Amino acid sequence: MNRRQLAKAQTRARIIAAAQKLWAKPGSYEDGTIRVIATAAGMSTGAIFANFEGKEDLWRAAMGYEPPIDSAEVRAALKAAAPRPVLAEAA
Repeated sequence: MNRRQLAKAQTRARIIAAAQKLWAKPGSYEDGTIRVIATAAGMSTGAIFANFEGKEDLWRAAMGYEPPIDSAEVRAALKAAAPRPVLAEAA
């Protein structure tokens, strides 16, 4: 690997590490914007877009699976589908 390739790999690794740290908390996908990740990595947003197609692509590289879909509709559907607790009957 030449110097340029090594530098690019190191840049990608720094971006991924920053993204993983920011997205480690459940529900943090929406708040972990490209701008926030770039700041955490000490880079410009351009450096991220030079290495990843966008936020979803970065998520896949950092987390290893498809990005979450978070919206009011999805949360309502998940809440409606959640099992209801069984209450003990009064004796």
